[in-house]
This record gives sequence, C-alpha cells and structure tokens, in this order.
Amino acid sequence: MTLPIEAIKDQFLSTLRQQNVIVHAPTGSGKSTNLPLWASTQGRVLVVQPRRIAATSLANYLAEQCQQKPGQRIGYAIRFEAKMAAQTQVVFATPGVALRWFFEQQLADFDVVMLDEFHERRWDTDLLLALLKHHGEHRLILTSATLDDRALSAYLTTKALTSHGRTYPISSHTFASDARAMPSSQDLAARVRQACVYALDNSGADILVFLPGRAEIAACVNACQDLPAECISLHGSSPLQEQQRALRQGPQRRIIFATNVAETSLTVPGVECVIDSGLERRTHLRKGKTVLGLDAIAQDSMRQRMGRCGRIAPGLYIRLFGEHAPLLSTTPVEVEREALDELVLASACAGIAVDDLPLLTAPPGSSLQRAMTKLQRLGAVTADGLATALGKTIYPLPVDADLGMLIHNMPSNVLRQAMIDLAAAIATPAALFSPPSSSEREQLQAQLGEQYALCDLALHIAVVRGGAAQHILTINSEALSEARTYANYLRHAYQLPELDKAARYQHATLVEAIAELNPHCVYVRRDNRRGSFANGEDEVRPAKSSLLQHSSNAALVLATFSLAGRGKKHADTLATMCAPMQLSQVRQAVPYDTTLGQCYWYVDEQRPEGEIRADIIHSYAGVELGSSHQRVDGQHLSASVVALMRDNQLFAGSYERISQAIAQHNLYQAYHQQPAIDMDADTFIAERLHSLGVQSQEDLQLIEAEDLHYQGIDPWHAKDFNERFPLQVTLPSMVLNIEYHFRAKRLIAHYHSGERKDPPKRWELPAWSGLKIQYKKASKLVDIR
Repeated sequence: MTLPIEAIKDQFLSTLRQQNVIVHAPTGSGKSTNLPLWASTQGRVLVVQPRRIAATSLANYLAEQCQQKPGQRIGYAIRFEAKMAAQTQVVFATPGVALRWFFEQQLADFDVVMLDEFHERRWDTDLLLALLKHHGEHRLILTSATLDDRALSAYLTTKALTSHGRTYPISSHTFASDARAMPSSQDLAARVRQACVYALDNSGADILVFLPGRAEIAACVNACQDLPAECISLHGSSPLQEQQRALRQGPQRRIIFATNVAETSLTVPGVECVIDSGLERRTHLRKGKTVLGLDAIAQDSMRQRMGRCGRIAPGLYIRLFGEHAPLLSTTPVEVEREALDELVLASACAGIAVDDLPLLTAPPGSSLQRAMTKLQRLGAVTADGLATALGKTIYPLPVDADLGMLIHNMPSNVLRQAMIDLAAAIATPAALFSPPSSSEREQLQAQLGEQYALCDLALHIAVVRGGAAQHILTINSEALSEARTYANYLRHAYQLPELDKAARYQHATLVEAIAELNPHCVYVRRDNRRGSFANGEDEVRPAKSSLLQHSSNAALVLATFSLAGRGKKHADTLATMCAPMQLSQVRQAVPYDTTLGQCYWYVDEQRPEGEIRADIIHSYAGVELGSSHQRVDGQHLSASVVALMRDNQLFAGSYERISQAIAQHNLYQAYHQQPAIDMDADTFIAERLHSLGVQSQEDLQLIEAEDLHYQGIDPWHAKDFNERFPLQVTLPSMVLNIEYHFRAKRLIAHYHSGERKDPPKRWELPAWSGLKIQYKKASKLVDIR
C-alpha cells in the first residue's frame, strides 16, 4: 500500500542533502516509518520519539518490514533497554536517552537526527533541538502534524515540506447538553459507555476512545466489558502484550481505550470511529512546582484526535463536549508550564549554560531562577550555570537530581545501597503495593518492626529487597519489577552488590543522613485544620497512601505529588514518601531560626558581677522546636540589653529617659512642622550599641548609662521647649499625659493616675498660649477654660 508521504520523497531527499528539513504531515501518513529509511541513505539516523512505547513499536514494525530482528538494521534505545549495534542504521530513542548521548559525545555516532512529533513541544525535545542547532554538526529533520511551521522555519532558517495525507469524509456526533459545554469528568464512564453503544451501531470497524489517564481507562473498560467488542487499554505503562493487542487487528471488533499516546505517537490500525472525552492530564506551574491537572484539550489536540478516524474509510467522530466549546487554540508548550530543573541540569552537563542557549520558546525567567537556585543548593551547577563534578555524575542517573545527590553523598556504601533502593521505588511511576489496611499494619509491625508500619521509606526498601512484607501486602508485580530494574542499574553504576545481596542498614541512621544532606526535605507539622507540614518554603499534607501518622510532629518527605487547585496560583501538594521524625531530630538536622524569649540578669557566686541570660526559642518553618536557657552573646545581645533596660534590670531609668527624649524630639519636630523622627527607644539603643562596638557582654561592662544618652534637640533649645510643652504634668493628686495637636491649635490632657476626680483648673496648667485645652478621662472629653 502506497502511503501519502511517498508524494514528497524526491523533494525530501533533495532538500535533506542541502539543509535541514521540516516535514508537515498528518498522523498516519507514514512519516515516522518512511522518513528514517529515506534519510539513512545519507548516514546513520537517530529518530527521537517522545514516548517509549512509540520508540519500541516503530522500531519493531520497521525491523519486521525489513525482515530482520530489532537491533540489526533497525534498533531502539530506551531506559534500561537497547537493541542496537554498531552497524544499526536507524535507531529510535527517547529524548532522555538522546540527551545523555549528547552529553557523552555530542551524538557523534549519528549523521542525521530526526525529532518526530515535534509539535508536542516537550521541554526535552525543545532542549535537544537547541543543543543540536548550537552544535551544528548534524542534519536535522523535524516532523509536525499541527505546529506553526513559519516560526520553526525561521528558527532553523529552512523550509517546510507538506504531505497532505489520505482522508475520507468524517461525520460527527455530539453527546453534550449544550453546544458550548466544556469537557467534563462527571459521570465519564457512563457517558463513554453510551457513546460506545452508539458507535457500535453506527460504525463498522474498531473504536478508539481518548481518555485522560489510566484511572479513567480502567473505569471505562469496566463499564464496557459486557459490550460485543474486545476492550483494550493503551497507555504509556501498558504491558507489551496489551500494546501488541492494540497495534494489531484481530478477528473481533475492538474498543481501544487510550491516552494521548494514541493521539500522535502511534497509529492504531482499523479505527473508523473516535470517541473523544475532550480531557487530558496536563502539567501546570504553581508556585514554582510542576503540578498535574485535569484539563480540556486544545483545538490542535482535538484535530489530532479527529484525524485518527477517516484514514481507511469514512469516519465517525463522537465528542463528549459541545461542538462550540471554547477550547484553547493550541496546547501550551512544556517550558512555559513545568519546573525546569532537568532542563537546566541537562544543558549544564552539555557544557552550555541555559541562559546562553536560544530555545525556540524562551522559558519564564522566574522558572529558570528557581531551577538554578535548587541545583546550586544541591551542588549540581555553578553560579555560571555549568555542571559541577557532582552534577555530571548524577545527571545520567535515572532519578531526579535531589535523589541522585543523596545517593552520591551517602556517608557509607551500606546507606548508599538503602538510598538506591528507596530512590528506585520513588522513580517507579506506579505504586509498588496497595496501601496497607489497619490489620496489615499490625502484621507489619509485629513481624518487621514499628518503622515498617509507620515509615514509607522503610517499607518501600523492604518491598524492593523482597521478604516478609511481600506476604502481607498486595504487590503490583509489574511496578516491583521496574523498581528492581532501577535499583540494580543504580547499584551497578556505583559498583555495589545486587539486590539479592543487599546489606542491612540502620533505619534511624538513614533518616538522619538524608536530613543532614538535604534539610529541605525536613517538614514540621503546622497547627491548622488541613494537618499540613511545612519546611519554610513549601506546604504539604500526607497522601492517603502514606503511612505517616497524623500524630507525627515532623516528617522527612522525599516524594510529593502536586495537583492543580481551583485557582490559577493554587496547588495541593501531597507527600507520598515520608518518614516520621521527632522535633529533637529536626533541631539536629535543619538550620533553625532562633528568637529571644524571657531575659534575666543572672548573678551567682561564680558570677558576682552578673551576666545576661535568656530563653532562646528555636523554630523552623514557623513552628517552635523547643528552647534553651543560656548566656546571651552575638546576634541576640542588643535585643536582650533592650529588654533588660525596658524592665529596669539594666541601666535603670535609662530606657524611660530615652523614650521621653525621643518623644520630646518628635514633639519639637511637629511644633516646627517638620517630619517625625523614624526612631523608637529599642531601635536607638540597638544602633547605639552597634556604634559603640558592643559585641559581647565583656564589651557591655565597659559602657555607662550616659553612653546611651539620646540627644535629639540642641541643649539650649531643649530646656526651654520642654518646659513650655511638657509631655506629662503632675498636679496635686493627679498626673496628666499631654497630647499635642499643633496644627489644630489644641491639646488634650489625658488622665493618667491620681485620686483627684475633678478636672484640672486652667490656672494650674502651663501657659500654653494660643492652644485650646481639653481634658479627657475614660470616654468623657471636656473643655478647660
């Protein structure tokens, strides 16, 4: 069968000999299978596929077409698996593998690099394109189904070739209450079943249902099991056998329930009908974190999905949302909606600071800065944006940078083994086991120890290593196999024994080592209804799957999962891998804050001259960890001096005199219509101590009360002014505080103390010529004449 892409073969080869080439062709036109073979006439070809399932499936398909086994002329390389040799002419690989190869030798083994499905605009393919453009040693092929070719052509200074593909008429049907109804997850399984019944009656071949994720796929498969068709699941983690069922037609009619993996990366044969939920799981950026949200697809994605029918015969497109739903026109690119830690580290390891790399879409500056700050804190990149030795070591590891740092910096190989096995569990996308019930927790505690019933870290390490926990928990065998593959890969990288020879470790020692290496992982419980924990920057709450008890005061958190909240800036972050900690352990691990509590002037037989002591309060993330009673020096000395002066335990009477002098100075300024002095007694004393060079209590013993005298008004003006406008007036059996309002030409004499009940007489008061005088006691205000 001749595929539509054949129409541009000669033009493609002619262009490729001269320059880079962009090929715009719809899904199913044959670009992913034909272009690599054509390009191999000009050298060895690397085809970068966004998803593992597409890389392996396409390689297997092409190898079969060439009547060879994968790894001969056609091969592939994905994480933990590669079938290729030196003579392999076309290699399909995921972006992560391609980036690591670029880091190692700038892809010197390849002449042509093809970035397939580039319109998905993943951050890793954007970065790879920028690196290849900067390097300038490869011929580039970019394929796109929906991308704006003008911007891409200008970026690469080349032209785009277009293959229009083969299409049949597509009719559409809508299951929605309103023409503008947006995609919704409400009653999704029931609505999908209704659409499947309609499709079985109104179309003649296989049905492809687009859903946002594995949970929705499982629910819809369950709802449609009794329909007269074979139900198949297709997503990134589908077992190989299930993938093969989806990609090969059989004698029975099929309903394939798929995520976006079937939207662009794979062509599912035999499809005449597409049912579109209009939903996808898309990442967003919330407070610097990548969060996952359930979103309506954009119009470009809708066109992609619609294009999956009408390839082999007239098609039927069924939408579960309104025909005129106000969808976005295009899907936002990843560099604008995800944290950029991996991008920054990958670029740094390639020898180019990301700021010096012209990406097709410039990332937000705030996202780049957050990534730089985190990676510098981990010690993975320099201030110039280049990789350190640690960064180059941990980048190739199949785990996040923070986990790689912990593995590399563990103080012993025994703890490194435990950290590797834990990192392997975290790196595995699916859960290794179902959350234990209360009875299972009791069994874990009885057979393995308390930490296995309370600590996610300990239990996951035990499950990865095998043993008693497997007999108690409901294990996901596929996820466990993947985790063990991660663990053995990492163990081999550090020349450590394999899992079956794992060394025993001390749980408390591991927790303390992790906390010391990365204090950012230490969280303390907040006093709020959400039962959340905080580390001073982020707030999390334990996921339902976590073993962490609600009574825990603190926790070590190594893995989180963030969901987009209702607001554009809100994110709900769930902690999925936790270890309980005591507040005393937190004090040992984190750089906590200290604040001054109660201060004392302490005298005993050993210190007859006396010294300042205080309760120093230790806090972290706004939570008090405890306090200590100690001699005061350093950062808290001036504050403790102020507190003792305020209580007249030190330099008795000085604090009141300073306060009065400052108040009189401000009154002087107000009288002369000048700005007020931005100063109080506390600030003045602290600044004065600093100017006097007081850094210790020994220095404090060398100064007198007169050294702290406040002089705001010239002495020859102060005496007269203070007599004319006193702040306090003492009369027989009465003390008054005076409040001046010079602009209003009045003052208020406030009752302060004394036994006298009657208001003062005018003749008893200072002259205060030109000012109206009022007397106030409680809420009663009277004029004094």
